[in-house]
Amino acid sequence: MTGPAFEVLDALEGFASLVKRSPTLDGAVPVRVAQGCVPLLEGNALGFQVVLQPGLHVRRRLGRVLVEADAELDERLARGRSAALPRLVAHGLLRAGGAWEKRLRRSTAWIEKGHVRVWTGLLVRPSPGIWLRVSGAANRRSVALDLAEVFIGDDAELVPLVLDVTLRGDEAHLRGEVACLTPLRPGVAVRQTTLAELPALGRAHAAFYDAAYFAAKKGDTTKKYRRLVAREKGPREGTPVARAEVARVGPLQATVASVDRFLDAEATSPRARRDDGRSLEVVTFANTVAFRATYDGLTMTIDHDARALAAAASEVESTWGAVFGAPAVQRDRRALWYLTKYFTPHPPGEPHFFVKPFAFTQTPPGWSSIVAGVPGDGYDVLSGVVSTDTFFATPAVFAVHRVGAPIRVPAGAPLVRVIPVPRDLLGATWRSVRFRDEPARAAP
Repeated sequence: MTGPAFEVLDALEGFASLVKRSPTLDGAVPVRVAQGCVPLLEGNALGFQVVLQPGLHVRRRLGRVLVEADAELDERLARGRSAALPRLVAHGLLRAGGAWEKRLRRSTAWIEKGHVRVWTGLLVRPSPGIWLRVSGAANRRSVALDLAEVFIGDDAELVPLVLDVTLRGDEAHLRGEVACLTPLRPGVAVRQTTLAELPALGRAHAAFYDAAYFAAKKGDTTKKYRRLVAREKGPREGTPVARAEVARVGPLQATVASVDRFLDAEATSPRARRDDGRSLEVVTFANTVAFRATYDGLTMTIDHDARALAAAASEVESTWGAVFGAPAVQRDRRALWYLTKYFTPHPPGEPHFFVKPFAFTQTPPGWSSIVAGVPGDGYDVLSGVVSTDTFFATPAVFAVHRVGAPIRVPAGAPLVRVIPVPRDLLGATWRSVRFRDEPARAAP
């Protein structure tokens, strides 16, 4: 896109900062991933990470959640608020006596309904036609904390960026990469359909996972996806957005919902946004086959509901045969394994494995999909970006945190949330503004 996707004002002068991650997490990913796994690399680099300075400590004591700051940080934040809030009010950026001014005057971090809420010191304003997604710091984060997802709309006002944090265990430190800001474009609808209505997606899947793919994969990464998407371009400016579609291939638990929680300049808690005819629909894929997985430091063992998987595999093959003819089931056997096996472990020594929903997802030309993993007890599901206008699978990549003790994922547990995004926003920038950039006006 031309111009920044959003603006940021830092009122507390450095308590929080925004950084752009390296796709390789500064060289931390395995060489095999760096060479071939473009969706994960793009997921690592997605958006802008919100980085907090050390000093905030969250703990649970006698059934209560407490948030504490070391003395130096506590004094610095108090001074910063005392200096910043009058200026924000004088410039009309916070309403005098309004909900935000009253709340932030009391503290930078507080407890609300058992959750920790932290003002980063930043105020953000999306550009017209852009919404901001505030989410956890995917793929490299503290697993002692969860962050509630919320959105900020393009309502022409700077909005205090407040993080809503849930403590998983008894204590955690709020520091380093704690959240992510991702620009999105509203106006996207998602339709659920069948493979019979979109047979081209099945043919593209079979062409990708052909004999040459598996022959090359025996020795090394194929880099076939990288070559496939290298020719892609973003959507033309002003091009109307067609809907995204999810084509069912086998048993599928998928729900489509519009995002509905927004932070704004008037209320300190997320609330419904004024309906202006725009929406952003997201599809959530849930687990179809109940399983447990155990990582012992070397190998990943997956114990699953064998009867449920056999029934699912049979439905996938039956659907494939009905759309492409009975001989296609044997002809495309290897491509079908991608779906019918459902689980694919990583090489020994890696605490990861794939789970493949029984569906293909297609977005309009120039649009990709954010595959946002949903974490659970003892595991994360990594986030990635898939060019779903060309490649139509959206797998869930599990990262197991426990060694020796199994994780359990029942049928119906959410795996990933798929969010359409135009590729021009993946390389978007933001602009820093200061008080002098804002026209001084009388507070209402």
